[in-house]
Amino acid sequence: MNARDLITRAGAGIVYILLILLGVLGGRTTFLIVFGAILATGLFEFYRMVEKDTFHAISKIFNISMGVLLFLSVFLFIEGIFLFALPVAILVYLMILIASSVFLRRQDILHGIIYSVFGQIYVTMPLGLLMLISYSYQSSLSGEGHDWVPVLALFVFIWINDTAAYFIGSLIGKHKLIEHISPKKSVEGFVAGILFTLLASFFFARFYPEFSSAFWMGYAAVVALFGTLGDLFESLIKRTCGVKDAGNLIPGHGGILDRIDSLLVAVPAAYLYLLVFLSF
Repeated sequence: MNARDLITRAGAGIVYILLILLGVLGGRTTFLIVFGAILATGLFEFYRMVEKDTFHAISKIFNISMGVLLFLSVFLFIEGIFLFALPVAILVYLMILIASSVFLRRQDILHGIIYSVFGQIYVTMPLGLLMLISYSYQSSLSGEGHDWVPVLALFVFIWINDTAAYFIGSLIGKHKLIEHISPKKSVEGFVAGILFTLLASFFFARFYPEFSSAFWMGYAAVVALFGTLGDLFESLIKRTCGVKDAGNLIPGHGGILDRIDSLLVAVPAAYLYLLVFLSF
């Protein structure tokens, strides 16, 4: 990679990080706008990858629109504006899909329904859970309303895990982690990513002592492990679809889906961890 490409990649990475920080720290409305835009772009990239070699019966525009509506319905539910927003949106989406299987005379309609629903599970559900994380634990961390601490920690842990795994793996990585999915990932990088993420957890334990060091270490370990799994899973999707990157929106980084792949699996795991830990 030449100097110009390196500068472009670094600049795009900084802009992406600033956008995420704006969404995390800017309050509930900014969160909705920033991550709603990320959701729509991620869904577009996912459905475009899946439709690479064929035109499916169910429009990706419809699926993207419903994904954004589902995300908005989570916000309306959490804010108490419309408590039935989420179940109504889910039911309407499913009824439209089922009706399409009856009225559209296409041999591949069932395949279209499966890929439609999977896109929502893969992209929309984690970002909806991310919004729940930002609201569900405010009484334990930073007061009333939108709570950015657990969400910020999640992103910091993912970034540190990815960065450490990349650089340590590039320097000393000799043993392939799962070569048939991601040939560049190494065991050494994987271990380094977890260790550096665990070290980062002590920062949050120091500055946010409402929870113990054990809590933050567990949170970091869960995010690092499942974030790596998310990265590998997206690599499997791209390999199956025969594409190098999900998109080209971010110079030197690929698409939005390439940037949030770790997040999409880490968030459900982190949400479950918080539910279990805070129940005791």
